[in-house]
Amino acid sequence: MVGKGAARAALDARTTVESSYEALCDRVAVATSDWIVRHPGSLVCLAAGDTPLPVYHKLVVRQQQGKVDLSSVFYAGLDEWVGLGYPDRGSCLQVMSDAFYTPAGIPADRRRVFDGLADPDAECRAMDQWIRTRGGIRFTLLGIGLNGHIGFNEPGAPDQDGCILVDLDDVTRAVSAKYFGTVLPVRQGISVSASTLFRAETVFLMAAGPKKAPIVARLRDGAPEREVPAARLLGHSGLRLFLDRDAAGV
Repeated sequence: MVGKGAARAALDARTTVESSYEALCDRVAVATSDWIVRHPGSLVCLAAGDTPLPVYHKLVVRQQQGKVDLSSVFYAGLDEWVGLGYPDRGSCLQVMSDAFYTPAGIPADRRRVFDGLADPDAECRAMDQWIRTRGGIRFTLLGIGLNGHIGFNEPGAPDQDGCILVDLDDVTRAVSAKYFGTVLPVRQGISVSASTLFRAETVFLMAAGPKKAPIVARLRDGAPEREVPAARLLGHSGLRLFLDRDAAGV
């Protein structure tokens, strides 16, 4: 069994710490762009949280500069709030459509996202089919929540293959107002499961700001997976952890 010190050292070797959030987003945008250039036709899964949003703008700029063709790959939405759709500010569909899919000019037949207004079980089956048909997710860019979640893989959520319907953690519900501008009665989410994400060839995990420092510290100390779902990724050979100085606690 690998000791905690050895595991920490192995993760640190795959960790990049940038001096600022802006520098962090620049680094991740370049690395993501380079990956897409090398892997046309692959399936990519992008998170809709606050942390990676500037990365998407920078990817669009790189496409305008002729450095990447963002339509050369396919996309799978990571998650969605059950009961919300595009008209709802802060829904994953609204965020990703406005921040990435539309400005990047991604054709409808190159992407599939969850419809939070449709039957959740049917949406999970449809996304599972989309992922299988395209040979599985090869690259994913994720953020980590204050409670350690990735997507809506919440603490204590089932870790199973395929997409999952999850009861949202109290922390997730409490911070949801920052996305919506008001408190909405969201109780469940649908998400690509941690097990499915783990099978990706490359996993980029981002964290920024002092509020993320405590959960990043727990992650780097090898927190239990049931308590910190992002810890499920620690054994992934293709994991790269990207932090700014505040999140890294340095």
